[in-house]
Amino acid sequence: MLVDDTTAGARQGVDILLLNASNYPALPIYPYSFVQVSALAARNGLSTARLDLLNTPQAAWRATLRATLERTTPRLIGVHLRQLDSIFIWNYADYDLPGAPPVRRNSYWPFHDTEQLMNLLRELTTCPIMLGGFGFTTRTPDLLARLQPDFGVTGEPDEVLEHLDDVLAHRDVTGIANLAHRLGEGYTLNPRVFLPPADHTEYTEAVLRDLLDFYGPGRVIGPAADVHVAVEVQRGCPYRCYFCTEPMVKGRKHRVRDLDAVMADITFLADRGVSRVWLVCSEINVGSNELLFEMAARMRRLNDGRAQPVSWTCYLLPNPPLERGEIRALLESRFEPSWNQFGSYHDENLKRTRVPYRARHAIRAQVDWLEEDQTYRREHGLPEPPRRLDMFLGNTYATPETVSASLRTVSELRLAERFDDSLITRATRVFDLGDGLIGDTSAGAYSVGPHGLLDEVDLVHPTFSYPAALVEALGSARAVDEVFAYAERTFLSRAHLSRLDWPAFLARHAGEERRALWRERLRHSRPRPGEDEAAARVRALLAADGRQPGDAPGREDGKDAARLARAFVELVVGTEPEQTEVVLTAIGLPGHWEDRAAWTAYDVCAALAARFATVDSVREAARTAAGPGDPAVPLLAVEYCLYVNNVVLSPRWSRVLFGT
Repeated sequence: MLVDDTTAGARQGVDILLLNASNYPALPIYPYSFVQVSALAARNGLSTARLDLLNTPQAAWRATLRATLERTTPRLIGVHLRQLDSIFIWNYADYDLPGAPPVRRNSYWPFHDTEQLMNLLRELTTCPIMLGGFGFTTRTPDLLARLQPDFGVTGEPDEVLEHLDDVLAHRDVTGIANLAHRLGEGYTLNPRVFLPPADHTEYTEAVLRDLLDFYGPGRVIGPAADVHVAVEVQRGCPYRCYFCTEPMVKGRKHRVRDLDAVMADITFLADRGVSRVWLVCSEINVGSNELLFEMAARMRRLNDGRAQPVSWTCYLLPNPPLERGEIRALLESRFEPSWNQFGSYHDENLKRTRVPYRARHAIRAQVDWLEEDQTYRREHGLPEPPRRLDMFLGNTYATPETVSASLRTVSELRLAERFDDSLITRATRVFDLGDGLIGDTSAGAYSVGPHGLLDEVDLVHPTFSYPAALVEALGSARAVDEVFAYAERTFLSRAHLSRLDWPAFLARHAGEERRALWRERLRHSRPRPGEDEAAARVRALLAADGRQPGDAPGREDGKDAARLARAFVELVVGTEPEQTEVVLTAIGLPGHWEDRAAWTAYDVCAALAARFATVDSVREAARTAAGPGDPAVPLLAVEYCLYVNNVVLSPRWSRVLFGT
């Protein structure tokens, strides 16, 4: 932790010590407020020091804080409360949610951690404490009452820092915008003013050193960096997306920062080896793509001839749309496609969530960015990263129709086979934007504390609401989790395919005597048109020694053995095409085997769901259709179909997934 030496102070120590105990361990981010407040303080002749406690065990907080206070002797302690929780339901569920990321449940409580921090500070010092940050701004009155700071800042602290001497002396404070100060037993909140981004540079050597210490230089500097360093480019958002607090915190006016100041900060970082930046904004293309294109042009000039070019990214709406040539130009400027989570591919649902785009915009952006990025990577010899398809299918206004329509669209576009994994947000984090709980969530909203469910809704704590129509259709919130986890791995990605164990499948559905008969049959059968490399290898193995792939462990690795075992099954089914077609037609999959590559998992499951209530009833119909004689091969084809498409059938599930 360095003292910012951008101003030469006559006093020993610093004017402001900035502290943060609200970092999210699953996604650590150096507080951009540290950067911005330090810069604003310096503009007003104030010195700062910064300490994020994420990497300090709570048992060591007291000693760390005592040493920090002794070293810095601040006039004011600024406590940053960036967020009140992770906003993700899986952090706070009372059971391990199926399909959730690998996070530790009930381990992230930034309000309680900040409360502990402030209690320790009260024991260690009489220095006044000022509380601020994005999370604080969303619930200012509640947090003032519960945490009892000396002062608070709602939103931007520009005027507070400009008049800091008056603030600390409690002198003429009523006109200082965004300041909360004590009055009797309570607090007075001065007028709220939304201020534009800084028209000056923000980064200094001291701040950058703190940032490098926080992450470790290897994560920030050079071609292997995986951290984006924040630089603000725009502030405020005019939109009214039902789930978002950004306009409440930063204002509804869209204000662009002076781009020369933006580039000065980026150049400062680039000259010191930083290779990835995140342009902080609500969305860079509010109303038009002009700012996006201007930044691309400036980044191209910055990177021209630079040994270590700088990649950049930011939030980007799918509307206004981009032509493919424009996407290519952005990629050539080292733009990295940014994360986006569309609510659905259903226009009425998107309209109700009040997002500024419709299904056609989302679909076009999803496909065009994916394909252009893949092409760009091939042409430049860049590795293909793991890809995850995120959707907010569990938004408040989700219904069986909006979910099934969206999944059907994904199937028609064959998007699932392009994504390694998927993540569905299945509940809304509930806020109050000034006119009650957002998005008609009041009936189903509930709050959670460190010790479990709270007796009443308390928005200082994690508060969630599952979509009422889906809970009604499926019977419970837990069922919503289960259905979405299934959809994630089966219909929105190829994740389920990576879990398939083909040698085990073969052993489960055919004994050794049966497999020996099939091996002998294949040795005397002729290759069929269209057989792939794996099938050719199976035939070669059988011709050489009659061995079925997987019979002699060690001769193929696990992945190779799985490929060969699957090819063996497909070859076996191919020996009885007519009977297989009879059985598959009887269960509602005519022509499936010969054209199975054209069917998505969604196609197969939807077709079966239209006729059957359970997987067992599919099997029973297949056995009946197989008729007399030996039905082993066509029934193997049915089991193959059920397995490779991860078929699960339930009338309640089918209504949500397929609209049946």
